[in-house]
Order: sequence, then C-alpha cells, then structure tokens
Amino acid sequence: MKQVDEILVDEGFVDWASNQTSQRTSEWKQWMVEHPEQKSDVEEALKLFKYMKLAETNVSESIIEQEKNRLLNSLNQEKKPAKVVSLNWFRWMVSAAACIIILAGAAYVFNEVFGKEEQKTDFGQIAEKQLPDGTSVLLNSNSSVKYAANWEKTKDREVWIEGEAFFHVTKKVNHQRFVVHANKLDVIVTGTKFNVLNRKNKETIMLQEGGVTIHFQSGREIKLLPGESIEYNGETVDVDNLKPEKAKQEKILAWVNKRLYFENTSISEVCQKINELYGIDMELGADSTVISKRTVTGILPNDNLEVLLQSLEATSDFKLERKDNKVIVNLPN
Repeated sequence: MKQVDEILVDEGFVDWASNQTSQRTSEWKQWMVEHPEQKSDVEEALKLFKYMKLAETNVSESIIEQEKNRLLNSLNQEKKPAKVVSLNWFRWMVSAAACIIILAGAAYVFNEVFGKEEQKTDFGQIAEKQLPDGTSVLLNSNSSVKYAANWEKTKDREVWIEGEAFFHVTKKVNHQRFVVHANKLDVIVTGTKFNVLNRKNKETIMLQEGGVTIHFQSGREIKLLPGESIEYNGETVDVDNLKPEKAKQEKILAWVNKRLYFENTSISEVCQKINELYGIDMELGADSTVISKRTVTGILPNDNLEVLLQSLEATSDFKLERKDNKVIVNLPN
C-alpha cells in the first residue's frame, strides 16, 4: 500500500503525470490497474504534482544549490547509497523541498505557497474576464478560474476551474500550451473556443472551434473535433467507454445567452441547477413523491432569479412557496 508521498517520488508516476511516454509510464499504468483501491491516493498525488511543478520557476539557483548540498550531506552522514536520478528530476525534488511543500492538500499548497490570481463571479452573475495573455473567459454564475501568480513565466498557461466557463484562447507565437485543470481531467488546448463545466462530480467539455485533447487521470486521452462534446461523471462512468458525441450546442451554451435549457429534466435536477447558480435552497414539498416524477422542458430566462422562478411556476405544473432563503416546490392548488 503506497502512501501519497511515496507515489509522488515514483518515477513512473512522474513520467505519467508529465505526459511522457516511457517504459516506466507503462509500468505505472499497469500498477494502477492492479491497485484500484488506491485511486483516491493517486488523484491526490496528481493534484499535488501539478502545483509542485510551479515551484521550479519560484526557486533561485542559490537555493537549489543550498538544498542540493544539504541533501547530499544528509545522505553521506547516514551512509546510505544514493539513488541515481536525472538532473531534471533532482531539481524538481529540490525545488519542492525548498518551497516547503507539505502533504496537506493541493489547495493549501497553491493558495499559501505559490500565491494565486483569481477571476470569479458571484451567485446570479455572468461576467467576461481577461487573463494575462489576452485570453477571454466568460464565467457562468458561481464560477472561478485560478492561475499561478507568475503564470506568464511558466512553461504552460495553466488554469484551474470551478463552475463553468467559455474560453476564447489567444494563440501564442511560441505555441505555448493552454491547459485547463478540472477535478478528474485536464483539457489540453490546441484550439481557441470551448466550454468547460466542472461542478461536483460532473464534467462536460464542448469544443466550438479548433481542437482540444482531454487527458484523464487513468492516462487515456480523447481528442475532440469542432461540434463535439464529452460528459464525464467520475462516479458512474468508465473512462474506457467514453466517446465524443455530437454536441447539443443550443443546450450547452444556453447560459451564454442567459438562458436555461431543460429537456425532460426532473424537477430535482432543476432545483439543483438553480441552487448552483443562485445559492438558494430549493426543496420538494409534502407531495415530494409525486412532484419528483414531474419534468421540465423549455428554455427559461436566466438573468434574474425572480423572473426565473415566475417562469417555472408559469408552467402550471408547480406552485412555489418562498420562506426566507428557501423555495419549496409544491403541486398547484
């Protein structure tokens, strides 16, 4: 049983996490297949690895030299044979040590050690934001994108997303990659316009223009063509069975035009969606068993909570009761 810190220093894991192709990568993929019970540990190690990579650009040569000497002296004192590692791997390890990276969670490392820039929206707010390279990001309600404080100096332009956003990526002359990190997958961008949804256990990627490669934690990669989308639920969907589908762009991008698109959607899912976007609790009333079987089909306005609720009630299938910051869904009288 490997611990997270042991996974982080496994060279096969490092090759795999770095998207490299080698014999060690193949061996690591086989190890993951044989040890499914360690999926959560691998996911945690991968999150930490992504943040730890940023340390290389934050550590001076003098600090690296100091740490190298300190580690070598420690090895000599203990009289243990030193393991031969590549210079890049050694520098990566030293950089991580010099930045005092501790296994307390990737979020802590990112926020407290490296610093961050963040663009976000409040409940009920849709807003266009600008990234340092000129990339335009339209953020849906209750969403955010984060990136390292020294983002322009890093090898890849990396962002971490929570919620939903439509990206229009600015191309770089030196072909610097643009990578979007979600909870269970990474979007490696070779195109310019795409939508990313990352909420709870659901992740949906839709490509409008250009090209993207979806990189999963298992190592599998799927390329999308314009007009294609992929939806991934890490709890119930097997990555190996995923295939690109023709995107329902009207439905996926309805939020861009301040609309909500429902197609035979259960009222429970509708309530969850409104909660995510507006931060208001919605629950089914006394006849919940009957109410839960009802569905909603239609395009509802999404630029004002009150108007949205009135539109939902106007379907004549529901009666909404307001109590403080809660909405109770009842059957009509």
